[in-house]
Amino acid sequence: MDLEHTVAVLRSKNEQLGQENHLLKSMLGLVKENVELRSKMQSSNTDTLEDITVCSTSVRQATSLCQNTVDERQFKKDIQQTKFKRTSSPVDFSSFIQSSVHAAVSDRAEFQSSQAESHIEVKGPDRVMGEVAYQLDRRILSHIFQGHKRLYGFTLLNIPGKIKEVSTHPLTGKVDEGYQLHLIQRHADLMKNLNKVGYKTELHPSFTEFIVNHYGILKERPGESSDQAIDYNNPNFLMKLIMTKAPRELKRDLLVLLTCLCTMADGDRKALLLW
Repeated sequence: MDLEHTVAVLRSKNEQLGQENHLLKSMLGLVKENVELRSKMQSSNTDTLEDITVCSTSVRQATSLCQNTVDERQFKKDIQQTKFKRTSSPVDFSSFIQSSVHAAVSDRAEFQSSQAESHIEVKGPDRVMGEVAYQLDRRILSHIFQGHKRLYGFTLLNIPGKIKEVSTHPLTGKVDEGYQLHLIQRHADLMKNLNKVGYKTELHPSFTEFIVNHYGILKERPGESSDQAIDYNNPNFLMKLIMTKAPRELKRDLLVLLTCLCTMADGDRKALLLW
């Protein structure tokens, strides 16, 4: 009886693996089609954001010069052991949803409130480094979950769970497999592009959260056309800030985050920092 039960379980597992393999093959095919389509679209569009494109190269070169970086395994271990207050992703900087401005302001206020409770005073220039990490966090989430105005509770670490959550009907529990596959594809496609500039999914989501919680974010939005706004949207200024202000062991990975932000800004043709 035990043998028959074991065989039945193995067959069930085999069928499940077969279904998952088929799903992955389908997803890969969709990802390839998406990449090919995007390549064609980009080749036909010659009007690029030169400053951001040039900066992406400059930041990558600076990143390669920073040899003194943290060991990835040790860093992940330290992150897990460090007792800092985890904050859920607080603001939707989505460049795709114009109607979400009010919600974004509300979410930013909630995050700043949680930062105030920690009683850690961080100087302005240092907060800019936290803002860079924060903006990349929001940009990635807004790119994947374009149909959602509020992203409170969404983080880079819980993307797979959130994909499952938003593609499941809250009342019936039925999963919209088509929508779920669409989100998985968008995530995979984006990670593939960011991996090319040094982003590592096993390291940088935790690193991003650590930087945001450690440095905080800007307390106030810079005035439009102010010197601060111009500086904060200048990739070269941000690169120099990281090179001069960041601790040696964090520089390389902070530059990776900045490179990813430049890459996404170049791709969606929006400002570097979105409010």
